[in-house]
Amino acid sequence: MKQLIKYSSFLFACFLCLTCKKKTSLTATAFNYALNEPIAGATVVLVERKENGGLSGSNNSCKEIASATTDENGKCHFDKEKLKTNKKYTYFLAITSAYDLPQGYPCTGKTSGFLEPGETQEKILDASGFEGYIKLRENNLFNPTQTGDSLEVKIASAEYTIPGQPYPFGGGGVLLGGGHYVGFPYPSVIITDPVKTRGGKKIVYIRKRKMGMLTTSVDTVKVYPNQTTTVVVDW
Repeated sequence: MKQLIKYSSFLFACFLCLTCKKKTSLTATAFNYALNEPIAGATVVLVERKENGGLSGSNNSCKEIASATTDENGKCHFDKEKLKTNKKYTYFLAITSAYDLPQGYPCTGKTSGFLEPGETQEKILDASGFEGYIKLRENNLFNPTQTGDSLEVKIASAEYTIPGQPYPFGGGGVLLGGGHYVGFPYPSVIITDPVKTRGGKKIVYIRKRKMGMLTTSVDTVKVYPNQTTTVVVDW
């Protein structure tokens, strides 16, 4: 009888080890590093990944066990979530929607950013890989003007960094505009076709020779996901 009780206690202890859960509180921030600002209204999920064996974890499965929406500061909270301590289970946070656009996340291929059951933690989730559009509007180009006047506009992507990544992102030209006055009239408004570009900050370089006087300026605009940003240049 004693052996049966002892054996039953051992099995019960093993069962507890396999099914034990720890209450875990989490704070997530959805952040767009390309724009250097948090993302309000994003959907963040808490994902449970189970290792089912197989080559390189190819049979791993993921299940979303909780969901939250970020506030105006890009933050959301998961309070006292019960996470299993069994080594077959791992947990992570992921963004499934941002800027009203659906987002995916890796399951089998994820190798970092996992949560520690039982600990209060904060995670910053990157959502910077969106695309948008940009176009140039030139008002009253070469009106008034004199021979030799010119306008040169160059728009380039600003570089930005993401924590944990070895190299910066961004850079490179996006759009060119302007012209040189050669004696014929120009339309009062010239608008370029929209150009698709990676969302984020864009640097606008303007070099203007108006009535023989040269001026230069540099400005910054933001291109948001799935939107068109218009850069306006007044002659």
